[in-house]
Amino acid sequence: MFAPVYTISSSTLKGIAEIESIRAKVAGSRILPECVADLHYRATVEQTYSSASIGGNPLTLKQVDSVLKGRSPGRHAYAEAEVRNYQEALGFIDGRKRDGKPLEYKDFLGLHRLAMKGLLPDEEKGARHVRKKLEGLACWLGTAKENVHPCLAAAILHYQVVAIHPFSDGNGRTARLAAMLYLGICGCDFEGMIVLDSYYAHGRAEYYAALRRCQGERYCEGNDLTPWVDYFTAGFLSSAKVLWAEVAIMAAFQGQLAEKRIGRDDIDILAYACRFGSISLLEAEGILPGLSRRTLQRRLAGLAGSGYLVQKGAARGTRYFWGG
Repeated sequence: MFAPVYTISSSTLKGIAEIESIRAKVAGSRILPECVADLHYRATVEQTYSSASIGGNPLTLKQVDSVLKGRSPGRHAYAEAEVRNYQEALGFIDGRKRDGKPLEYKDFLGLHRLAMKGLLPDEEKGARHVRKKLEGLACWLGTAKENVHPCLAAAILHYQVVAIHPFSDGNGRTARLAAMLYLGICGCDFEGMIVLDSYYAHGRAEYYAALRRCQGERYCEGNDLTPWVDYFTAGFLSSAKVLWAEVAIMAAFQGQLAEKRIGRDDIDILAYACRFGSISLLEAEGILPGLSRRTLQRRLAGLAGSGYLVQKGAARGTRYFWGG
């Protein structure tokens, strides 16, 4: 039977405690249903964009949003198919996690089939040579639910699917999708609003290095997974903090949102400034790539003029500090 080897470090233990604290705060926040729906959709866009970009998809965040809304930017048929497939896989996760059944071998095949539909031949037969490994993993996950925190179990799940490498392509995205499905089944996915893949996409070299550190040159059951578990937990905590900053700002400003005195993009700017203390124009461009520089300059100046941010410095040295 599969039995992963890992140690729960003090940093990981502390990280899990922080994750649970944030999860309780998010669950207890009183944000409007339309705000929850907006966060869920934005998570779908960001997660699809991030996971696809890890695999080399050339579409921008704005183009991914367009494809998910049924519009085609053109000239990227394969890339658009990847995006639509990922959206379908996330839709499957939303439905599958609600039935409460433990993750099964067929879920790995189903997620891969959806993610790679039309991009690869049907590889169900090809995956049977490692069926016992995947079934052993699913069996361990079923028992782990009783005494292993979902974050730790999802980390091991993610690693194992990548390491086993059951398919000719699409193993990484299948691993990331399977981890999200497991977290959803366990009720630890923040109602589908958390985005883990952005952490990997923003530090792609560190993501692959963390996997290689445990995997070595080839798959070998029994390797110590502690470095990967530490990395995964740190990424989960970072993603949870990003979500909580958004939720907290939404809760504080939902009256202004409802009255359309500030927009959803303003919330993103305020959430970043709240979390990191301040924001620059360059940083605003990073979190809102779909807006022009001039539009962002107006947004930042408007938020400063309304007292939400405090402008300091001039020209390229200008920063907008959290005024809350």
